[in-house]
Amino acid sequence: MACHDILIVIENAAVVPQCIAPAAALATRFGARLTGLFASGFPVTAAYGDVSGWEQLVDAYLEAQRREAAAAGAAFRRALTQDKLAGEWIFREADETGSAVAEAALYDLVVVGQPNPEAGLTGAIGLRPEEIVLSCGRPVLVVPYAGDFADVGRRVLVAWNGRREAARALHDAMFLLGDAEAVTVIEIDPPAPGVAAPAATAAQVAAALTRRGIAAKAETETSGDIGVGDLLLSRAADLGADLIVMGAYGHSRMREFVLGGVSRGIFRHMTVPVLMSH
Repeated sequence: MACHDILIVIENAAVVPQCIAPAAALATRFGARLTGLFASGFPVTAAYGDVSGWEQLVDAYLEAQRREAAAAGAAFRRALTQDKLAGEWIFREADETGSAVAEAALYDLVVVGQPNPEAGLTGAIGLRPEEIVLSCGRPVLVVPYAGDFADVGRRVLVAWNGRREAARALHDAMFLLGDAEAVTVIEIDPPAPGVAAPAATAAQVAAALTRRGIAAKAETETSGDIGVGDLLLSRAADLGADLIVMGAYGHSRMREFVLGGVSRGIFRHMTVPVLMSH
């Protein structure tokens, strides 16, 4: 996969530095164009009580969101100018998550920020990054809310379990793997031969990457009491990885998109950017 167009989903002005730094590094490396998207959303989905009071609430909310969008757009354009990058800014008065999912179809890579658990309400109100990952059909680079990530994809840890989502993530990340200094393919708690349906092993994946000219090595680990997600993050730290590539597992339940256990744990506790594909 070539990377020509990158969409950065911006929730507020404060997350612009968080998301744009790794995206700008990728854009510089691959000659990609950056597009920032800010959608205003709405305060709630139904009106209660006095209609005139409801209209005033909506007007006040949208005006505050327009000011926030203007500040975010100015920060985004300054970053483009500083890094001499091509790009554009899109502002829509529409649902945040729905707008991001719809726009994502036009891009090679989507960048979102990991939600800050101390930032306030999440879920039905505001941007829902987990839903973007599960429903946009594009690879999504999730950037941790804490830490500085001026570059990404130089030392990559690929989480492998032989499933469709893992294969999708592996191939979605191929444009990065070919340029990486080190690639490690890790499988954790693989089933014993003959116990589950046949699946490629981490060693086979590493060999396939090596045939493509990508120097890759394989690891097989047992999680024990630490848990798969925690072990994955621990190995990323040990290897000095600046990116984890993994499939995102989840489903829609009663119109709410829910990540599976390991995916959810990584999403909430990531310490390096994670490229997820579903």
